[in-house]
Amino acid sequence: MLKPVSCGREGQAPIIIKLPTLRDEAFAIADHLASAHKEGFAWGDMAVLCADWATMDVCASALAQRKLPHRMRYKTGQFNPSADAIQVMTMHASKGLEFPVVARPGVGHMPAPGEDEKDAARVFYVAAKRATQRLVMGVGGAGEIGVRLRN
Repeated sequence: MLKPVSCGREGQAPIIIKLPTLRDEAFAIADHLASAHKEGFAWGDMAVLCADWATMDVCASALAQRKLPHRMRYKTGQFNPSADAIQVMTMHASKGLEFPVVARPGVGHMPAPGEDEKDAARVFYVAAKRATQRLVMGVGGAGEIGVRLRN
């Protein structure tokens, strides 16, 4: 449905993770972020942008189990740009922010039941643009947007 365009984003092509569950995606994302840190990215240069708080909790649990520093951001005003920790927040809370490395779990589960497909695509696009150098996307599941991204 949507053809990819650069929109000024630099860096490598997005990294696509296709695993059967959101929990599996979260652990794979944690591993990718750990690798990015070994490559020289600071923890504070990374963010995990989630569709909802439940997804944030799954991702934070995976980061904690991998012993990676992270901070949850539930609302505006909780962002500390000097914190050397992976920022975990909703896509809506990421508005106006940019990070060199962004992970976007659950793309294959979009749109959520009852969510408008066009609105879900718009929010996804805004979240994907938060990445300035590297974007990691989990596309497991069978949501409409996830299916179209794979085609």
